[in-house]
Amino acid sequence: MKKTYNLFSLFKRTKFMFSFLLFMLFGFGLQSQTLYTIKGSVIDNLGTPATGVTVQLKNTNQGAITDFDGNYELNVSLEPGNYTLVFRLLGLTTQEVNLTLANQTEIVKDVEMTMDILGLDQVVITGAGALTSKRQLGNTISSIKGGEISESGSVDITGALSGKLAGIQVSQNSGDPAGGISVRLRSSSTVNGSSDPLYIIDGVIVNNNSTDVLGTTSVVQNRMSDISPQDIDRVEVIKGAAAAAIYGSRASNGVVQIFTKKGQSGEPVITLSSSVNFNSLRKKRDYNDEPYDWASSDITVLDKVPVTRYDYQDMVFQNSTGTDNYVSMSGGKGNTNYFGSFSYLKNEGILKSTDYQRQSGRIRVNQVINDWISASFGTYFSTSKSQDQPNGGYVAGILPTILFTNNTIDPRPDENGDYPTMTFYPNILEYIETFDFNQKSNRNISDLQITLTPVEGLKVSYIAGYDNSETTGNTYIPIGTTTIELGSASTSTIRTTQFNSDLNGSYNFDINEFLTSTTTTGFTWQADETNSSSISGTGLALGVKTTNGAASISTNESRSERSFWGGFLQQTFGLDDKLFITGAIRLDGSSVFGEDERNQWYPKASMSYLISKEDFWDNTFGSTLNSFKVRAAWGQAGNLTAIGPFDRLSNYSAVSIDGTSGLVAPSELGNTDLSPERQTELEFGIDMGLFNNRVGVELTYYKQDIEDLLLARTLSPSTGFGSRLENVGTMSNRGFEALITATPIQTNDFSWTVTGTFSTNKNEVNDIEGEQFGIGNFGFSVAKNGEALGVFYQGYYARNEDGSLLLTEGGLPQREKGYYDEDGNPVAERDASGQPTGSNLSKVIGDPNPDFIASLTNEFQYKNFSFRMQFDAVQGGDLLSWDTRMFYQFGGGEQTAKELRGESVRGTGAANFNIAESYIEDGSYIKLRELSTSYLLKNPLEGVDSVKFTITGRNLFSIDNYSGYDPEVNMDGQSNGSRGGVMGLVPIPRVFKFGVVATF
Repeated sequence: MKKTYNLFSLFKRTKFMFSFLLFMLFGFGLQSQTLYTIKGSVIDNLGTPATGVTVQLKNTNQGAITDFDGNYELNVSLEPGNYTLVFRLLGLTTQEVNLTLANQTEIVKDVEMTMDILGLDQVVITGAGALTSKRQLGNTISSIKGGEISESGSVDITGALSGKLAGIQVSQNSGDPAGGISVRLRSSSTVNGSSDPLYIIDGVIVNNNSTDVLGTTSVVQNRMSDISPQDIDRVEVIKGAAAAAIYGSRASNGVVQIFTKKGQSGEPVITLSSSVNFNSLRKKRDYNDEPYDWASSDITVLDKVPVTRYDYQDMVFQNSTGTDNYVSMSGGKGNTNYFGSFSYLKNEGILKSTDYQRQSGRIRVNQVINDWISASFGTYFSTSKSQDQPNGGYVAGILPTILFTNNTIDPRPDENGDYPTMTFYPNILEYIETFDFNQKSNRNISDLQITLTPVEGLKVSYIAGYDNSETTGNTYIPIGTTTIELGSASTSTIRTTQFNSDLNGSYNFDINEFLTSTTTTGFTWQADETNSSSISGTGLALGVKTTNGAASISTNESRSERSFWGGFLQQTFGLDDKLFITGAIRLDGSSVFGEDERNQWYPKASMSYLISKEDFWDNTFGSTLNSFKVRAAWGQAGNLTAIGPFDRLSNYSAVSIDGTSGLVAPSELGNTDLSPERQTELEFGIDMGLFNNRVGVELTYYKQDIEDLLLARTLSPSTGFGSRLENVGTMSNRGFEALITATPIQTNDFSWTVTGTFSTNKNEVNDIEGEQFGIGNFGFSVAKNGEALGVFYQGYYARNEDGSLLLTEGGLPQREKGYYDEDGNPVAERDASGQPTGSNLSKVIGDPNPDFIASLTNEFQYKNFSFRMQFDAVQGGDLLSWDTRMFYQFGGGEQTAKELRGESVRGTGAANFNIAESYIEDGSYIKLRELSTSYLLKNPLEGVDSVKFTITGRNLFSIDNYSGYDPEVNMDGQSNGSRGGVMGLVPIPRVFKFGVVATF
């Protein structure tokens, strides 16, 4: 009997668990306790107040956060006895202070915290509810403060991650107001699946799908665009397969954990912020401004005629504005605290008739039931709407029209309101003034969390997470356009619902004075359901913009369900708080595979050794090398993204035959023996603190081997099928990551912090049947044995022996010809006159994968002034610029202008149009990603705690050799393998943002 998994069966399976937890919550009463007030102040290593320090009674749910003056206060009901007060803040060393609670009900404890440049004392989340210090970890984990996210100037959380971490590549694939963003931790780990990391918000596994509801990949949004960056407290990023041993195979590409702000007991704190931003085109592309055109299409005729040329860029681009407004209130009393917020964002695009609006709200309530039971509930909602334009990539659009047009045509409508035909695509002003493309999204993310600490050292947590997102795209093309003369309309909706249920427990105890033990175990059940539907119509009635007025209507619908389950057991032993050894095993299962292959085991092992804590260290290296940690991690994980819910089956299609239902056999044969792609990773690293912890260095080397790639294998025609999905193919990644942080100057009034990142990765694909296959960019991007994923494979120039171009008798470049040897390598041939002969040849002509990525950030603070400057660099990647190709062939480009001026032989552009190597360009760039300054006023008015004024610039300039607008964009959107293609994409705008933040 076939098993089915859905959200309803999941709730039934967890019914007993909920009942048990409710009994635990309300079945125990409070014991006799005394009300104590614990307060004091916290300063940092410079003697200045430490703001935002978490102060918590160890092994309890009681805590507080220091205010702007570094003061804290806890009002707790506890039994008399000995307790430990723990002080934590990212960047400062954790402090533990012992205190005895007896008859005195008011206790004052002042604390000084020292610098922790490596963050070794930082407490991180390594699983649902599992806490550990960074010093214990053998794999890399990095944290980013929420302030760095909200002050980056990005409207998207993922965009704000750019340049903040080593080994992370963030690319904004379009300059649309909510353009999709790609995030890769290290590199690709699959061919046909996704290499995006797993996103978790407050324990909820959330959907970050890129949903194309408009039929154009260039304006696809990420669903992380639904989240307001101002709600973020911090972000933790875990890379590597070792992390997947805890989170499961859905985390094989790494994990981005997002933690939102929470309330603390005390008087209500209200935060108001408002900003306005100004967006502009950073760079115009060179175009044909010659006041002449050819008198004849014959390239041998050089006669010219005068013409008027138009700058279409000035007609379609605009300077635009936006606003971002936010209000939050947090506080609490006794055992209850709360946080609530609301935000409104509206941002206009630099392409006319585009914009993005988002409204969102968040509520979180934390309740301490008693000294060992606490609960938390949070919910988030957002609605968004974007006005879009079909643009770029594989479809028509405003900028593609410019590419395919000789700019001698005035696009403005005539006296009858008719738009002149510019090319086989609609008129550029017709798009802007008559087309209607829009997207609407609704999102809700909710969670319920219960934490039990019944005995010292034991923590049990349960998280129920829910994420529902619905996106609808509407399109309308009026009657009479060049593309669709009769007009068209469509509506597409994609709804995805996800649920995760996680039960985890950890137990810490001291075996003896030197040896500690931490045991962590857990179980997860996850399910998602996706429903999509669309209706489209052509032949619209006059004045009708919806499909019910169409002469011809087509519909489509699909539904899918998946479920994932898994459990893990992890054991860590710590020796003298300096050597930590961890081993783990995880069982993962997924309904997308056949019953015999659904459940897979994945092991993990890691080691962390703080050599600097040895007795000999201080007397030898301690004066210069203050801390030194070596670490290593090994782990395995499966990739679950390369196969859909029903891809293991032979999926027949429905067809109507003379009014009777029928089925059509698929071209791909099913395979129920498929297993998950398996990734094995080994990494080594060292962490160092030098010169009195003024310099911190993290170095990591990793090697990933991925086997059992899920790829289509060609079948014999006698089978009746064309191909079958099988576990064939391998992939490897080798890379190096470096993060260096230094504080050259640090005084009470002035500080200077420098942070640099550097990452390299070498990717290679092998064991592909048939040597290679196309994966995008009109088939020019390929997966090819012995090469990096997504290299460009196409035609190239014929050259002389000295490397110069071999020209035709007319002085034009030409494509290389010849034959392929037995190994598949191209071999050039020449005829008696020395000209190419034979078949057109192709080879690898470019690689979009960069040689390295890097960033450099300088931060200065003088009293209440702060200044930040961040450069991001991507070096060595190639672009396949279809923009350049079209400007070769059509008259609006600079190439035609050169030919008209006599700087180039007429026909050179047309010849280059047919040689792919001619439009391979260097995609390297160095961008001034962020530039910001702020001034903080403390207690400026009675009742006002602070007012902060900010000025932020984003994407201010780029140093590159690219002839187009921006080398960062990508016409295949968030595609995994097809990268580096550019055709008619909206460039990323330059942004200036002015804001004010007030706290009451």
